[in-house]
Amino acid sequence: MNKKLFLALLLLASWAGLLPAQGPISGFLPRPGQWQVAANYSTESYDTYLQEDGEIFQRLDSRSPSLFAEYGLAANNSLVFTLPYIDNGPGNRAWQDAALWFKYRNQLREVAHGRHAVLTAVGLSFPVGDYPADNLAAIGRRATVFGGRLVWQYQDDNGWFLHLQSGIDFQIAPEAAAAWPVLLRAGWGTPWFYVEGWLERYTALETAARTNGGNLALGVNSSWLRTGGTLYFPVRPWLGVQGGMAYILDGKNIGKSLRWNTGVVFQFGGERRE
Repeated sequence: MNKKLFLALLLLASWAGLLPAQGPISGFLPRPGQWQVAANYSTESYDTYLQEDGEIFQRLDSRSPSLFAEYGLAANNSLVFTLPYIDNGPGNRAWQDAALWFKYRNQLREVAHGRHAVLTAVGLSFPVGDYPADNLAAIGRRATVFGGRLVWQYQDDNGWFLHLQSGIDFQIAPEAAAAWPVLLRAGWGTPWFYVEGWLERYTALETAARTNGGNLALGVNSSWLRTGGTLYFPVRPWLGVQGGMAYILDGKNIGKSLRWNTGVVFQFGGERRE
């Protein structure tokens, strides 16, 4: 397998690793005119809810098919689109919040055995479903959020990479709020498989008012520390399958959940590589 084909598989695998929860911004870019499309299905459950002042017993089982797509506009930029459907039980299931991001690679520097890349991304997420947002099993807040990300990534010619990402999320509606995300990812790929692990810290920068008899509605002012991993297998140069998990280690105003996911990733279009 030549180097260009291997890098294409690594791009697919890295994209698959974003599906469980980490946000849609990777350190790779598709070719101009190329689509990266991922369909994913996840299940998540918890019976411990982490409030700001302690734990309470609360059971939730959730299922979520999701669509992720990235389109290469030019050699150094792309558009990213996401749309999840979330099912938290009767009365709390719908298409949730779509997001559209513009990603730009500011710098790509070749070194002896790899390359360093710096990327920035700006995006907007917005509700697409008229779902309830005032109960402890709500699928979201019907929030409109503007986000910005700065990414540094090192990619080695032997197949491993290190990725560091941070930025800010500004919630515009239904009320003003802000949060600070930090994500660390590391992975290693071969022509036959790819594996990665990640650690994410997401910190709300405000304290929200309590509702529902003293509890916060689901997703309000949530902070968390989450870890996870992905295992990916290429089936064809344009197709791969993956599985992964994510687990909340600690947090506030969030369920201590375990998530399992599986999915398929496609790439098509764009100029062919030799």
